[in-house]
Amino acid sequence: MKKLISLMLLLPVICSSAISQKSNTLTLEEFKEGWQLLFDGETLDGWKGYNTNYPKTWEVRDSALYCSGEKGGVDIMTEEMYGDFDFKFEWKIEEKGNSGVMWHVREGKQWNAPPLTGPEYQVYDEQNQFHKNSAGSCYDVYETSKDKKVNPAMEWNSGRIRVCKGQVTYWLNDVITVNYHLYSKEWEKRVADSKWKDKPFYGRSPFGHIDFQNHHSKVWYKNIKIRELD
Repeated sequence: MKKLISLMLLLPVICSSAISQKSNTLTLEEFKEGWQLLFDGETLDGWKGYNTNYPKTWEVRDSALYCSGEKGGVDIMTEEMYGDFDFKFEWKIEEKGNSGVMWHVREGKQWNAPPLTGPEYQVYDEQNQFHKNSAGSCYDVYETSKDKKVNPAMEWNSGRIRVCKGQVTYWLNDVITVNYHLYSKEWEKRVADSKWKDKPFYGRSPFGHIDFQNHHSKVWYKNIKIRELD
């Protein structure tokens, strides 16, 4: 009887937890704070390929945006463009996989690749690496803090990017990995020391698309949410 009572007392907690953790939905708090869901878990509505309408190699699988990583594919990105925002997402990737989330991306014949305009949040399968190309870094510009924790390949991680009045913050599994200010002296120096030094449009747009990279790896994204900031 005691075991039965204990189980009955646990059921509401379990049910509540299950509801709150349902994928690709907004919590009541997020709804009141003005978050928008960018992926419904069922369709590619609101998404397109970079410089094309068809996002080849991307599909919905297991209620997530899934990239097969096959050659000849493109990045997938939001149809809408955003300026200052708070952006949350979850990701998992295959062993030794590589991907990324770029923001303030602009498209057109003038640019043939998203990173020519948009800074990147690195998505990468690694453990205990803290350099400027590791998971949660501002790719090839800012290394990560040594407090970060990355879950192993094929396990979900949470990511977050906040851009407000030039201040940019990245999180990985609720830990701040990078914090920097666009166009500061430090930013300019780091860009000049990076692979983007000869790319004059890199990081210069005040708005743009949010882009998930096809880097020839199997990768999944879900719980994709944004809150636009004034």
